[in-house]
Amino acid sequence: MTPTLRCVVPTLNSATTLDMTLLSLRSQQQINVDIQIADSGSTDGTLEICQRWQVPTIYTPPGNMYRAINAGLRESHCEWMAYLNSDDWLYTDSLARLVAQGEATNADVVYGNCDYTDGQGRFVYSLAAAKPAHLLPLFRKRCMGFAQQSAIFRRRAYEQLQGFDESFVYRADGDFYVRALLAGLRFAHLEGPSVACFRLHEKQFSNRGLELTEVEAERIFNTPQMKAGITDGLIFTGWRLMNLPHYLIRILRESLLANRFRVPRSIETYSHR
Repeated sequence: MTPTLRCVVPTLNSATTLDMTLLSLRSQQQINVDIQIADSGSTDGTLEICQRWQVPTIYTPPGNMYRAINAGLRESHCEWMAYLNSDDWLYTDSLARLVAQGEATNADVVYGNCDYTDGQGRFVYSLAAAKPAHLLPLFRKRCMGFAQQSAIFRRRAYEQLQGFDESFVYRADGDFYVRALLAGLRFAHLEGPSVACFRLHEKQFSNRGLELTEVEAERIFNTPQMKAGITDGLIFTGWRLMNLPHYLIRILRESLLANRFRVPRSIETYSHR
């Protein structure tokens, strides 16, 4: 069967979580997934796991995850593309549902809802993604209205945007989707059950360079096109209120898991690795 979707998994010493990620991709129903590992010099058994799963690997120099993602996507001829962090996973019907939604709506980007877990994979809370019309207003409030793990995009969109901007280290995915929205590309939201699981842990990529993350955010958002207005604030508030039950579940679940009352450090959705 001709692959329908290329999914790149960037890795660097990912042995503790990679099996679960690859299992989720190999278990996708009603769709043929072309998996490509883009490794940056792992020394912990990551490459042995790839050999066991019989997935191809390419080497990309360490230092920029998006360089690795681009290297894995550029040579693909699949109609649909995605990337998945090596510590996250998809539910077995996710890609088929996303592709079907994309074909039905002729969308360039399709995204769904997302679940969040702790570092060991225990459920913490879910996130209801925003409507397509609300994505740009939310970005202007420096908030991403869906989780990257829940999104796929067409090859034509990737080529039009010339891939992920490798001058970013932490926020190239946000920049990619902002540019797509400003270019007028069509976004579609897949409603219903979550399609992806985002693993929250202290070692995730974005926590290693918070200062540079903010510098990169200024590059994306400090432009006339991205200046927030009153309407953007109202949309932001409405979306947060819509997700209020999920925020309350997060407080409850994190408190139960910690065996003490715990208020999450952040409930923002603009999370990157």
